[in-house]
Amino acid sequence: MLKLNIFGRRRPETTLEEHRRHIRFVHGEEVRRYIEEDPVNAPKRYVQNAVFDGTFRRSIGSEDPFRFTRDFVTQVWANDFADLERSRSTNFYQTRLRDDEDKFVDQESVVFLPCHERLITASDMTRLPSWKLFVLIQRKAGVDADDFAAAWVGLAETTESGALAHVQNDVLPVGGTKAMPADAIDEFWFADEPEARSSASRWAQKVNSSLVEPGLAVEGSIVVLLAREDVIYPGDGLTRR
Repeated sequence: MLKLNIFGRRRPETTLEEHRRHIRFVHGEEVRRYIEEDPVNAPKRYVQNAVFDGTFRRSIGSEDPFRFTRDFVTQVWANDFADLERSRSTNFYQTRLRDDEDKFVDQESVVFLPCHERLITASDMTRLPSWKLFVLIQRKAGVDADDFAAAWVGLAETTESGALAHVQNDVLPVGGTKAMPADAIDEFWFADEPEARSSASRWAQKVNSSLVEPGLAVEGSIVVLLAREDVIYPGDGLTRR
């Protein structure tokens, strides 16, 4: 199963309230209709995450999209890349969703990170609270991908004790030789905001000591996003890894 994480900023000259209202109650409802009318081609699962706090990167390059803050993380599940492409090529998407995106998204700064997710721990993924934490990490140039992955997966053995669930997202390369702006995404769920905030600091420190200081990840590349999750469509019999 392919999981597309879309990290975006609101359209210029719109308030956060205007953005929140449009993405959830206009665009989100259109996606729900898409799923109802065309379940074969529509997303297999669809989640919106409203970012309410977080960090952005120190300057590690003028082209780095994460030198700016983010306002939302939208997550779309598909069977594979071909399935995702079909979903974005239908008449419904082209006429009712694509143009609407321009009304709430700053298209120039949006980041698409396709992933395979790996479930580390969870009691019941269907009954999780909405408080979430995303931590993005970028592998250092020249570091073997397997060495980086082994250290990152090993770090998961010390997962946050207060987390109700932890998923690691392996970012998939998309054509060409240009490096992705992140190679790994930790995703946590918590019972409340204070626990999410305290865990954000602790996990960033663990990533720094286990990946950055040993020279596996780019210094200053850690991005932390605190969000509220809204599961628009949970999926029908979706199997999560």
